[in-house]
Amino acid sequence: MKYNATPSLLLSLTLAFTAGCDKDDREETPESIPEPTVTYSRSIVFQDNGQHRDTTFQAPQLKGNVTQTTQSLSVSVEPITRTEGIGFALDRTKLAAALTGTYTLKTLRDQTLHADVRYYYDQPESLGGGTILYFSSMQHVTGSFTISSYDAKRQLLSGTYTATLTGSGDPTVAYSTFPKRKCDITITGTFANVPLKQAE
Repeated sequence: MKYNATPSLLLSLTLAFTAGCDKDDREETPESIPEPTVTYSRSIVFQDNGQHRDTTFQAPQLKGNVTQTTQSLSVSVEPITRTEGIGFALDRTKLAAALTGTYTLKTLRDQTLHADVRYYYDQPESLGGGTILYFSSMQHVTGSFTISSYDAKRQLLSGTYTATLTGSGDPTVAYSTFPKRKCDITITGTFANVPLKQAE
């Protein structure tokens, strides 16, 4: 028995084959990972006269970092120059698998809250250099840390943060200056699609 392929039959088979190949190609293309973005603003308000020293860093000047171990989840945001920065550390064992939620910040008066806070300010060599550290265990802190979304498949974390360190010593003068003017330091910002890395 003889089979004759008509032009219309050949065209149908070609289109079906091409469509099948296109579908397979789409399935094999890895899902693109969005670019991580972070924002960071810092305001210093002096308590004696309300004077402000505010700085908002541009996104290309910033980097975010997220790491976790079996015990902790840590998120930090800082300028790439490392002139200052803030970090939050949460007890991983007390967080839900989804990670999302709004968490309170530990403070001098209450260490039972969710997130440890660490802020640092690097002094220029003209002021003697060195790094001034502010820890929530020794500092009055208010604010919150929010994880708005966690992409478990691609291991990406997004959220917002705000922390006010009340009654701090002025970080913008030489470390040896005494007495230091009292000020409130507020750091606010966001982090989006920052890769979550596993740490040992």
